This record gives sequence, structure tokens and C-alpha cells, in this order.
Amino acid sequence: MVPTELILESIGNLIAFIFCTGYAVYTFLRKGVHVKHKGWKTKDEAPKTFYFTIGIMILISILSLGSIIFRLYTYYFV
Repeated sequence: MVPTELILESIGNLIAFIFCTGYAVYTFLRKGVHVKHKGWKTKDEAPKTFYFTIGIMILISILSLGSIIFRLYTYYFV
């Protein structure tokens, strides 16, 4: 059974992982991105913003997943 304190410490990273991965997949599948004050733009209309958004979302997802794995490792093996 997973201890409560481990779950409570990792809940923020889990939420960030789920939402950032979900938004990265959503923007990739819809081939567009939401631009502030301009609305939805396709990858062809705003390529830099599209790739920047995908990159940042994937980076945050990887860091969140890494943080969860690090917490589990340090809890059980250190």
C-alpha cells in the first residue's frame, strides 16, 4: 500500500503531468495552438508558437514524471 504522505507530495506533479501531456497531444492532433488575443491558429499560421508550446508542454511533462519517479525512488530506496 502506498503511504498517504507520498501521494500528497506527488499530487501536484501528477496533475501537471496529466494536463501538460494532454494539452501537448491535443495541440498536436488538432495541428494548432491558442495564441493570446488572436485565438486559435494553425501550425502553418503560427509555426514558432506551435513548436514552442509543444516543446514546453513536453518538457514540463518529462520533468513532472521525473520528479514523481525521483520521489518514489528516494522514499523506497534511500
